[in-house]
Amino acid sequence: MKFRSVLLWILVFALMFSSALPAFAAAQKAEPVLSQAEESGSGFFDDFLSFFQNLFSKIKSFFNQIKYYFQIQKEKVPNTMNRNAIHMLQSVEDTICDSFIITTEDGKVIAIDGGHTAETDYFIQYLKAVTGRKVPHIDAWFLSHPHDDHVQVFYEVAENRADQVTFDKVMLNYVPYELYASRSQDEGMEMVSEFNRISKSFPEKVRILNTGDIFNIGAAKITVLYTPDQSFIDVNDHSVIFRMDLGGTSTMFTGDAQVNSGNKTIAEWESSGLLDCDICKMAHHGQDGVGKNFYEAVSPEICLWPTPTWVYENTNGNLKTFETRKWVQEIGVKKEYKSFEGSAVIGMKPRIVTTTDVFEVGYDAGKAVDRLAALGYEGIDMGFDYWVFDGSPFLADDYLDWAKSLKARADKAGIVYTHAHAPGEADSDLIGRSIEAAAALGARYLVVHPVFRDSSGNEIKGKTQFITANTKAINKWLAKAEECGVVLLSENILWGASSDPRIIADLVKNVNSNWFGWCFDVGHAWCSGYAPDILKECSVVPMSLHIQDNDGSGDGHLIPGDGTINWKLFTDTLKDIGYLGDCVMEAHHQSLEAIDEEREEILARLLDVSKTIREEMR
Repeated sequence: MKFRSVLLWILVFALMFSSALPAFAAAQKAEPVLSQAEESGSGFFDDFLSFFQNLFSKIKSFFNQIKYYFQIQKEKVPNTMNRNAIHMLQSVEDTICDSFIITTEDGKVIAIDGGHTAETDYFIQYLKAVTGRKVPHIDAWFLSHPHDDHVQVFYEVAENRADQVTFDKVMLNYVPYELYASRSQDEGMEMVSEFNRISKSFPEKVRILNTGDIFNIGAAKITVLYTPDQSFIDVNDHSVIFRMDLGGTSTMFTGDAQVNSGNKTIAEWESSGLLDCDICKMAHHGQDGVGKNFYEAVSPEICLWPTPTWVYENTNGNLKTFETRKWVQEIGVKKEYKSFEGSAVIGMKPRIVTTTDVFEVGYDAGKAVDRLAALGYEGIDMGFDYWVFDGSPFLADDYLDWAKSLKARADKAGIVYTHAHAPGEADSDLIGRSIEAAAALGARYLVVHPVFRDSSGNEIKGKTQFITANTKAINKWLAKAEECGVVLLSENILWGASSDPRIIADLVKNVNSNWFGWCFDVGHAWCSGYAPDILKECSVVPMSLHIQDNDGSGDGHLIPGDGTINWKLFTDTLKDIGYLGDCVMEAHHQSLEAIDEEREEILARLLDVSKTIREEMR
């Protein structure tokens, strides 16, 4: 008990001394001339105070980490590694700050700004939840401009939390310290000076951004549209503005850009088409930022407000938030996320993908690319299961050249291969070839049917036997999948244990690899007796979908609406579970059975239905 009492008093004194430091520092500034004796005493006292201040900071951080760990558990922050998502973090202090974490389908993590120092422990705990890692790694950390509410979390992590978070690159374009000094702009001076000091320990990680830069961070394509014009006085106008394209969705990040930087960006890029984006981060927290003309040029469907309550409601009465809110309504923004309402996960707009199985076995794959692109599909699911026949280029020695030529044709047509489908089951000898060919196409996902029969040819009906057999089969291919950058997906099919989506999800959990997930086939589930809301009972959220309809009696692969599946229940369930993948249509039987001249009309109808489902998914 005595030890606890002593420890308690130490903590109390640490808190007292820490609280007294600002007044103490002010007193030192007020009396700058000290005797030698006073200087000596002051140095000892400063060391004494510094010791307790550091001790108190570590204790406070320890308890904050515990507090925010449980808060994030309560918020049910999802692990989105290997999925395309933007996380907008709330301010735990309900203060001004920008804090974004982005994950990509190929396992990259991007951070943008981060907020004040006081937000650091929440940021780190959130990042752990998003990545599922005890020590998360950030591939690229963007700093928009040198204001403390944007950059202090990075400074704290880089200088004091290297054992908690690692990073590859920090990306920025700061105005030189000397310019801020010549203008007596204290905050810009302080934040630039701090960065210059801290970054001396990692100069190789600093990347200076320039207007017009285009580069990729995994699946995310970054286009830098504006870097500081030093003739602009306001530090907010020194914000980097960039566009991110990820998973078929474009997002405009604006920092605290104001009218001058916004207008210059419009002038330089208006004719390029790059200003038009699906999502826009509100500049300067949604008040006194870029003009209405900038938001009109971006024309977003979704707006992100990294904004505290008092700014959004203009509590002080001196902000321009209400004017910006009016603009958003007039522009016709469909959805708004506000950080004061809590941290938010924003999925990318699902790409509308269709299988090449809409064409018969052996149909010219290049022509299929051109036709699907011309109709307006955004992605292709390559059915290798339709290419297993004598003379098939998929079975030839130069199959990778064939796949690469198809990728080049897709690139020219403006469409991408996102998925592929392997022939046979997970123990087939063709899985390795399928993985390599999918990578050559540029496809991220390869659907592999699970093993559903035992060595005697009988259906596997028991869950344990099914998971054991398929874990063994999948593990054989994981090293090649990782080497090629292709994620394997099992799907629920129609026989024995393979028909239960919950068992497929549990298989994924058992394999426990970043290179294995699952694909929910809503049509297979329906004719196996499972309604779409069975997804709520699954232990793992699917990474992809096969969307098709039937009447419940057989595997129809019909256009949605031509069978009896409850599509409202389907899309509502996807929103409830936080599905973040593409809209993959496997409704191919009607096109496959039609004469070629009738296919355009069938595929156009499928595309229209797909667009409706996509809107309901979001």
